[in-house]
Amino acid sequence: MRNGKVILVTNVPSPYRIPLFNLLHEKLRVAGYEFKVLFGSETYSRRRFNSELNLCRFDYEFINSGKFNLGNDEKTIFTYKGLYSTLIREKPDCVIINGFSIGTMLLWFYSAFHRVKKIIWTGSVKHKGRNDSFLRLIQRRFLVRGSDAFITYGSRAESYLQSLGASEDKIFRAINTVDTEFFSEETIALRNTIPAEKKKHLTYIGYLSARKDVITLLAAIKQLSQKRDDFLLEIIGDGEDKQNLQNFVSENRLESFVRFHGFRQKSELPAYLAKSTCFLFQTGFDIWGLVLNEAMASGLPCICSVNAGACEDLIREGENGFIMDYSNTEKLLEKIEFILDNPEKANAIGQAARRFIHENATLEKSADGFVRAISFV
Repeated sequence: MRNGKVILVTNVPSPYRIPLFNLLHEKLRVAGYEFKVLFGSETYSRRRFNSELNLCRFDYEFINSGKFNLGNDEKTIFTYKGLYSTLIREKPDCVIINGFSIGTMLLWFYSAFHRVKKIIWTGSVKHKGRNDSFLRLIQRRFLVRGSDAFITYGSRAESYLQSLGASEDKIFRAINTVDTEFFSEETIALRNTIPAEKKKHLTYIGYLSARKDVITLLAAIKQLSQKRDDFLLEIIGDGEDKQNLQNFVSENRLESFVRFHGFRQKSELPAYLAKSTCFLFQTGFDIWGLVLNEAMASGLPCICSVNAGACEDLIREGENGFIMDYSNTEKLLEKIEFILDNPEKANAIGQAARRFIHENATLEKSADGFVRAISFV
């Protein structure tokens, strides 16, 4: 498709997506396309970020989707009410839709009666017990068979699509990322103003839920505290597991080693990253993990969980970070102590991480992936 109207459908206007959509809008405008984003809703229960709609330079609309939770706040389902009627009114030539959602099913129904190119944008990966049920596989294979192209977060998502029957030539990678320049520039500016401290800061940023398994990280910190006292773990984030984690810290007398800061907006994160020595990304499962992009762009050596979908695409073992099974406490502590005890080597790893993100995981790279997919269909 060389011109026409492109509509992108997604759940909410996340602040980390708005810069991407702004850049995509500009690239498509120059190429002769019209671009509009349909958001299901302005926010949902566990999302506390500021929407920053004032920064949107693209056309957008809220379609007032219904939404409900399955079991907990992490599983919010959008019904995309109003999508069908909006598509009838807009008459798009191409629709990019996020994942294998109810909205995707509605788009396929719409396409049965209206000519439109369909692109699935997904980060879904293989994960035992999560997306391998028989009915879910049938539904996803059906959607894959009818899609004109696919836009993926990274290599694990590409492998998963191919396992569902997607043709390799229809898959386009738009590396999942954030405004990396913001994190790089802000942390450099702040780092130069921060006085040296006796304790070195280890940092975790993320939603505090059982799935993230931060308790495994705290158990390792407990062991580390019995060997040395020159570090502080800063935890930035909220969630239903926060009280359990705080109880663990209290029961094990770790108050001088662990500090909880609660949820922070994007604009507040560089202040924590700038004073950090190492970023610890523990998770039981993440299809990606954009905090890794943020930390690497900030020039931090990162120890990334093997359960994060981003690890294979962003980490080069020992060069710009480390991939770790956090359940292996002995090996984890070896890596943490290596970083604490070797500041020059740790800094070199962090700078390599920054360079890698600058060369391979910018918004420019991501937007180009979208444009290639649109041009293909």
